[in-house]
Amino acid sequence: MKEQKKPKSTEIVEEQRARVVNKIIEDMERNGLRWMEPYLPTLSPHNPVSGTVYQGGNRFHLGFAGYMRGFEDNRWCTFNQIRDSGWHLKKGAKAALIEKWREFSIKEENKETGEDEVKGHYLRCVGYWNVFNAEEIEGIPAPSLPKHQSDGTSAIANDLILSSRCPVNESYAYRGSAAYAPLRDAILIAPRDTFRSDESFTRTLLHEMTHSTGHPSALNRGCDTDFGSPEYAQEELVAELGSLFLSADLGIQSADFEGDFYENHVSYLKSWMHALKDDPSYLFKAAAKADKADSFIMGRYQDVLEKHREQERELTPEKVSLKSESRAMKEASKVQVVLPIPAPAIAADER
Repeated sequence: MKEQKKPKSTEIVEEQRARVVNKIIEDMERNGLRWMEPYLPTLSPHNPVSGTVYQGGNRFHLGFAGYMRGFEDNRWCTFNQIRDSGWHLKKGAKAALIEKWREFSIKEENKETGEDEVKGHYLRCVGYWNVFNAEEIEGIPAPSLPKHQSDGTSAIANDLILSSRCPVNESYAYRGSAAYAPLRDAILIAPRDTFRSDESFTRTLLHEMTHSTGHPSALNRGCDTDFGSPEYAQEELVAELGSLFLSADLGIQSADFEGDFYENHVSYLKSWMHALKDDPSYLFKAAAKADKADSFIMGRYQDVLEKHREQERELTPEKVSLKSESRAMKEASKVQVVLPIPAPAIAADER
């Protein structure tokens, strides 16, 4: 029996993933945990024409492509979008590959009713398409500068803690460490003044917040695993990627790694590399989970920012235009008001 041949699109996607993973393995071997640091500026890819925000494996792949080619622009467009917008590709422009996946149902016949019933679902790669970075497109408008709702990383950390789905216990009892405790459903972290910088504290917080989304009441990822197991190593990779994605979304561009907490990560860094060599899809599966955690956390964070804005609107006094006030005074001066003439006062001796 002949082996069933894979669809061409699946082969192309697998080859592309293998190239990405091989380069990342090289970065891991050379830079350890800092392999992810250079990717930060490119990890918020989106399509300015369709409004699509690329997610999961596509987000990671475009971030990788942008970093490798030295791009600072996070916008990506298809060839048809470029042509229809009246823009032009620069000579020598190279495309990056975007994967298209679709969920299919697994059906089995119910022996009692004779009808097909859905027993589960599976994902299948059904195609791919090419996109080009805005830096290789002539005529595309300059990107608009992002508007940050916070004036510093410390303020971002405060709002993240307010938005956390579980308690964040900041205490000197956890000095030099940080962890998410699944049984307590709480984040335990050393005080921020024990970290080298606010950025370092915030990134560590984001790592633990990503872990916390695995709780059954959230994304139900099953993060209560044994240290050193393959499941534990993958969950840690999800948390690292989640911290990386969130840092990019929040505009935190530095990436400090410090303390015993990150020293412990070195012990399963080799586990990641081993898993990646065995299965290039390992990284993309972790990236998809991390992206879901990112959306979960950012949604709650945006809710906190909106509450801040509502409070500011309530406290801000109504502004009166000087121009309109002057016009109103002028109109009022035209109106002649007739006041009643008071009766003359009567002296007591005239009564």
